[in-house]
Amino acid sequence: MRVLFASSEVNPYMKVGGLADVAGSLPRFLAQAGCDVHLVMPRYETAKWNGLSFEEWGSVYPPMGYGREEGQVLRAQIAPNLTLYAIRNGAYFAREKPYDSPDDMRRFMFFAKAAYELARQLEVDIVHANDWHTGLLPVYCRVYGCPGDPGTVITIHNLAFQGTGEWDDFIYSSLPWDHFSPTGAEFYGKFNILKAAIMYSDRISTVSPTYAREIQTREFGMGLQEVLGARHEVIRGILNGIDYDEWNPMADTLLTANYDVEHIDAREENKKALVARFGLEYRPGAPVFGFVGRLFEQKGVDILIEAASRMADSDVQFVILGTGSPEYEEALRLLAGARPGKIGIKLAFSNYLAHEIYAGADFFLMPSRFEPCGLGQMIAMRYGSIPVVRAVGGLRDSVHEPDTGFVFWEYSVHELYAAMQRALAVFRDPEAMLALRIRCMTADYSWGRSTHDYLAMYHEIAPAR
Repeated sequence: MRVLFASSEVNPYMKVGGLADVAGSLPRFLAQAGCDVHLVMPRYETAKWNGLSFEEWGSVYPPMGYGREEGQVLRAQIAPNLTLYAIRNGAYFAREKPYDSPDDMRRFMFFAKAAYELARQLEVDIVHANDWHTGLLPVYCRVYGCPGDPGTVITIHNLAFQGTGEWDDFIYSSLPWDHFSPTGAEFYGKFNILKAAIMYSDRISTVSPTYAREIQTREFGMGLQEVLGARHEVIRGILNGIDYDEWNPMADTLLTANYDVEHIDAREENKKALVARFGLEYRPGAPVFGFVGRLFEQKGVDILIEAASRMADSDVQFVILGTGSPEYEEALRLLAGARPGKIGIKLAFSNYLAHEIYAGADFFLMPSRFEPCGLGQMIAMRYGSIPVVRAVGGLRDSVHEPDTGFVFWEYSVHELYAAMQRALAVFRDPEAMLALRIRCMTADYSWGRSTHDYLAMYHEIAPAR
C-alpha cells in the first residue's frame, strides 16, 4: 500500500508540538509494517536536517488564486520504504518560525496544493492529512480527483486550531465557488479549512478514542460538534504512541544515570541531580512532583499553581518547566519565592531538563482542561514517573487508577489536590510505590498497536490494496 502522509512539522527536522512527534514516528512504523510511505513537509529554512542528503526531484506548480506558483521538491530516503519530500518556496517557508505569520492561511494552502500535485504524480493509495495546515489535501482529491482514486484521511490533533479566514481567502484555495457553502468550506460566513476537510475526507481520525467522542460535544467541539456529529460513522479514535527506542531510560544520554526495571534503584541518582538543578535540597523521604508543558490555560496551570501552593505544606517538592502566558509565569515566580526549598521553576523550553524531570520526578502532573492525546504521560510512565492526570482525551485512555497513576475528573483545585494526596499516600508505602512504578514502566504505549489500527482504517477505504 502506497501512502502519502502530509504534515506541517516532522520531528526531528521541525518540531513545535505533538504533531511533529506523530509525523516523525507513525510513518516510520507504517513503513516497517510494509507500506510504501511518502512523507511530505515544507522545506523550512530554519529546519534542522541533521545532515540528511536531499536530491532534486522536480517542481510542482499549484494554482493559487489567479496564477500558479512554483514549489521545488527535494527528496531524501530516510529509511527502507520511507521517503521524505520537502516542498521549497522561499516566499512562504524562509521564515524565522513555521507558524504565526499573517499569511499562514495562504502559506499552508500552497503547501496543501503542492502536496496534492505530488500525490497525483506518485499515484498513491492513501492520502493522509494532518490538522488544518494540510486539510485542503483531501478536499482537492475529492473535487479535482487523483489518479488511482486514493482513500483520504484527516487526523485532528487539536480541534482548537481550524484554519479560518474570510471569503476572500477562499480565492487562493483555487476551489470552485460552489464549494464555499454550508456543505463545503463555508462555516457561518467564514472560510474554514478544517471544516472542509471534515466534510470531504473518507475518514476522520483523532489521536485518542475519548477525544473522538469529546469533539462531538458542545464542551469540546469548538463549534464544530454538529458537523462532526453528522459524520460520526466515519470518525475513528486511535491512541497515539511513543517511540520506545527514542524514549528509553536505559539508553538516554541526557540522564545522570541510566536504568530499567531491573536496575530501578539507579533512578534515585536522577532525582538527586534534578532537585539540585532546580535549586532544591535532596530529601529521600520527600516526593517530587514534576510538570513539563506550555504555561497556558489548556494545560491546567491555574489549578496547578493553587494546588501546588496547598501541597507545599506537606513534605513534598515541585519542579516546573515551561514558558507561556506572562500571567502564569509571574504567578509561578511568586509561588517559588513564597515557598523556598519546596518549589523550583525554570521558565524556559529545555529538552534536556524535560528528560531530567521524566527520569527524576516521582510523579508527573497533567491537569489539563482538554488534552486530545498527550504524550507526556506515556513518556513519564516509560521513565517510572507516575502520572497524575485529569480524565480527558488521551489521558483518560492511557492512565488508569490505581494501576498506572492517579486520575481526577472535575476540573478544580480541590480534585487535583485530592489526587496528589492519594499519590502522596502511596509514596509513603515503599512496596506499593515500587509496584506502581514497575507497572508504569512495563505498560505498552508503543506505536505497534496504533500502527495496526491505522492500517485497519486504511484498508477500510482502500480495501483492494
